Amino acid sequence: MPRILLIRHGEALKKPSISDPVLTPLGEEQSRQLAADMADEAPLSLVSSPMQRARQTAKPLAESWQQQVIIEPLVTEIPSPLDLPLSERGPWIRGLLEKEWHELAPHQLEWRAGIMDFLHELEADTAIFCHFMVINSVVASIRRDSRIRQFRPDYTSVTELSLEDSELRLVQLGRCRDSILR
Repeated sequence: MPRILLIRHGEALKKPSISDPVLTPLGEEQSRQLAADMADEAPLSLVSSPMQRARQTAKPLAESWQQQVIIEPLVTEIPSPLDLPLSERGPWIRGLLEKEWHELAPHQLEWRAGIMDFLHELEADTAIFCHFMVINSVVASIRRDSRIRQFRPDYTSVTELSLEDSELRLVQLGRCRDSILR
């Protein structure tokens, strides 16, 4: 029965012209605090989105546990509409939060299915450093809820799942934020 932790990355530098932002100084501190908070846990396998903010969030814990981080493209951020300019991604994401999963494009639904397939194949306890939309996608799937936004996971919050008899179960939602997106 694998234990799965979905960990949202730390605060990232947000600019409409940057497609793969790095952590802010606060995000770096959040990552160090997460590593300190988890230092005494039994080490889990570490997986990260290929995005810099997720990899940087995983780094302090990986160093503490002296483990490698496996980069997994399936847990990256939701793909934008194919013709959307980078400068419009932020407003698109904010608007997306009020929609339902069936309203998305086929490539976005494939992204979601890929995440779920990946999680169902895990055999070991695993911490996955990922994104707001990844976490909401998984929670919505487990709940069988068509709404995209399920909750507002804070930076470095930990949402715990278990995989029992090939079924994902929500053990505990991560810490919530006060606002939708900062």
